[in-house]
Amino acid sequence: RARQAPTAPYTASARARQLDPACACDMSLGYSIIRQFLRHFVVDVFFRQVDIVGGARIPKTGPVIFVANHNNQFVDPIMLIAHINRVLRFLIAAKSLHRRVIGSLARMLRAIGVQRPQDLARKGVGTVSAEEGSVIITGEGTSFTKDLQPGAKIKIGDAEHSVKSVESDTQCIATAAARCTAKGAAYKVLPRVDQSAMYNQVHQALMSGDCIGIFPEGGSHDQASMLELKPGVAIMALGAMQAGADTVQIVPCGLNYFDPHAFRSRVIIEFGEPFEVPQATLELYRTNKRAAVAELMTTVDDAMHSVMPGAQNWEELQSFLTMRALYKTRGKIMSAEETLKMNKMFALSRKRLLDDTRMSGLMDEVHEYVELLRAAGLRDRDVRLSLVRDTRQILLTVSAAVQLILLSPITIPVFILFLPVSILTRTLAERERRTALANSTVKLTGADVVASYKLIVGMVFVPLYNMTLAILVTLYLHLDFLWFLFIYFVGLLIVWYIGLLACDRSVRCWRRVRAMLLFWGCASTATILQQFLVERRKALQEKVRAFVKEIAPEMSQDLEEQKHIQARTITCDIERLQSEGVLPGNPGVAPGNGGGGLEEPLLPKADEAASEGNYCVVQ
Repeated sequence: RARQAPTAPYTASARARQLDPACACDMSLGYSIIRQFLRHFVVDVFFRQVDIVGGARIPKTGPVIFVANHNNQFVDPIMLIAHINRVLRFLIAAKSLHRRVIGSLARMLRAIGVQRPQDLARKGVGTVSAEEGSVIITGEGTSFTKDLQPGAKIKIGDAEHSVKSVESDTQCIATAAARCTAKGAAYKVLPRVDQSAMYNQVHQALMSGDCIGIFPEGGSHDQASMLELKPGVAIMALGAMQAGADTVQIVPCGLNYFDPHAFRSRVIIEFGEPFEVPQATLELYRTNKRAAVAELMTTVDDAMHSVMPGAQNWEELQSFLTMRALYKTRGKIMSAEETLKMNKMFALSRKRLLDDTRMSGLMDEVHEYVELLRAAGLRDRDVRLSLVRDTRQILLTVSAAVQLILLSPITIPVFILFLPVSILTRTLAERERRTALANSTVKLTGADVVASYKLIVGMVFVPLYNMTLAILVTLYLHLDFLWFLFIYFVGLLIVWYIGLLACDRSVRCWRRVRAMLLFWGCASTATILQQFLVERRKALQEKVRAFVKEIAPEMSQDLEEQKHIQARTITCDIERLQSEGVLPGNPGVAPGNGGGGLEEPLLPKADEAASEGNYCVVQ
């Protein structure tokens, strides 16, 4: 049974639990079991690779609030719970607590329910009108005195208007002027919700040494850039400190999905440098809450942007990823940290050179190349490998073909067995995607809910499906009940695990063999691909590298700023690790470069890593 949120006042024992590492990292057996289950049977199954950057920055003691972007609905909290070795209590929409699977799991993980106004929205009676620049909202056939109260919101289209006062049944005053004109429009009423009980739970959790996880964007979405942040995180941090908690630390988290809803895709989780809520801000909060919250949210917003790629949309992000691949030297294996760093640096270049024809022209060419790759069903890696026709590549291709044949007795039966699960999860996830898209004003395609519902359906259907298979095998072979238990709990798990590894390997082998057959096999196909992809890639690679060398002096100021920020990060990381006894030695000596730098202007060289901020991440 899930341990309930503490309700006792802040005491010396609670304070001791905060300061004692053994207590602060303690978690109940039930929480630990669920956490390990989520990590090994959910995350490691659905995702092929999860890389952690900045794991050593996670504070081991004291009250902490983790703030993260929200592009993958229920998958996002699962990712953080699975990879943060502390009790992490997430805020979750109250309506989600009533879901059968997610609600039960959330209660066991001691999630805190939040009643959101948008979940209680109802269609308003009559129609409303608002003039741009005016705070007066007038209605026709409305009953404002009955339906509205100060603090409620009127939603007209995508615009929300907070109600300051209700003058009559047909007129109310908004807190801010309307940004656009609306006449005779339908509207929704979002009631004011008293969140004091929720804030009290958060304050008690922070005072008892637990961590809070929150997505300040408010809800999940499928946009590449962040939505406007809600001030809840600042109110929670300042309110907890005012209630008696020690200084609250806030840790920004960047969840970087390479293909959010695809099975066996890759994720990089970046933990930024934690920062403490300043005491000066707390003092300001006692006298001017609005100013203090705004001041802290500015810091939170900057911290969140530091762990985000910086692209404005998915097409731009894909172009950055392709430019990184074009810029990379042959044989270079980039670490997760270097991958994120290059993405951010290209985004910074795009931002600084927004009106520069060099940047816009290059982005257009890269985007066209990406579209050609998508049309051909190929990846940039396939085109790059086709440029190298040496003995080693031929042997690797032959080896891939042999592995594909040898693994087929495993992959084909497993594929057939897994087909019903795949069809069901895809069908139900697609239905949920359409529903979520219809009910949202911020989603582009609703892709942020797909992976979540694949996982939910899988967690319910796979055990039932395995039970059916175990019963059929037991009856067919005339085995007893003990054999049924062995087949269900051991045999099928082994089959699925081996099958998963075999299918992973087979997919990689098939991609290599298919690409090489297209480029080296059929002469007519090879000629077309040579003209449209290979030659284009060669030209683009030269342009990308020349562009980087050209703009490096122009970006020196930003690069120096990044170096100073990273140097401070290194110092904090080293001091933390040395205080924990993980690293011996002189605090002034920086650790070496874990992945090695590119011999190019954009990334530091290996022998400069210690002074320029490339560091090993201790996980």
